[in-house]
Amino acid sequence: MITRRKVNEAIRYLFIAIVLLVWAFPVIWLVLGSFKPQQSIIEGDLFGPFIPTLENYISVFSTQNYAHYLANSLIVSIITTAISLIVGILAAYSVSRFKTGGKVYSSWVIFMRMTPPAILIIPFYLMFKSMGLINTVWALILANVTFNIPFVIWTMRGFFESLPTEMEEASIIDGCSRIQSIFLISIPVVRSGILTTGIFCYLFIWNEYLFGLTLGLSEQSKTLPVAIGNFITGYAINWGPLFAAGTLIMFPALLVVIFLQNYIVDGLMVGSIK
Repeated sequence: MITRRKVNEAIRYLFIAIVLLVWAFPVIWLVLGSFKPQQSIIEGDLFGPFIPTLENYISVFSTQNYAHYLANSLIVSIITTAISLIVGILAAYSVSRFKTGGKVYSSWVIFMRMTPPAILIIPFYLMFKSMGLINTVWALILANVTFNIPFVIWTMRGFFESLPTEMEEASIIDGCSRIQSIFLISIPVVRSGILTTGIFCYLFIWNEYLFGLTLGLSEQSKTLPVAIGNFITGYAINWGPLFAAGTLIMFPALLVVIFLQNYIVDGLMVGSIK
């Protein structure tokens, strides 16, 4: 029996290791490639010996306005996340407690989140062009807010529904208004869920490419995922700087996940318990 248990555990760990390897292989390839000379990358020897070099990272900062692209990505991600959380949390509370809109509204929210962004590119472009917002960060912010508010509403509704209404009723009996009860009782209790939702929103926006490619393609409003295309020309692909830029784009998002993973797990656990 003990031997069979050990065999089952070994099979399970082997399966997990294979899944992790498949998932991590592109990341490992990207990071290793960022330290390889251009010739080594072209030769296609993925794990062969090579002399690490920083010339690819130097090229990213010397040939591209990386700091400006980074600032645009941070501005779009932070402002969009903040707006989405503020509007989405209040809307989610209303849907949870007062059944605002009924089942039709709830269905519309999830439908809006599941709608492919490519369907709305032309309407967005025409609308923002008439408003004079094309090639500005505000066009990217408004477009991303449109898709992230439904995500916040749908996610936070579950957190608010997990809270007993008796907590709010007790605070109202003690003299709190409905608004005070929301901000002093309900929101602090689901703060882990808010942080989790905010992290996912931030990651969605940080990696967003389609809106940035169509609505903010100028140098003034270009974000990092779009700027990485500068290393692809009609004559050649600069693989080394391309890998280095991809690693730099991945690094901030990776740090957020590493340092806040406990909050993500806590928030998901809270949302799964009623």
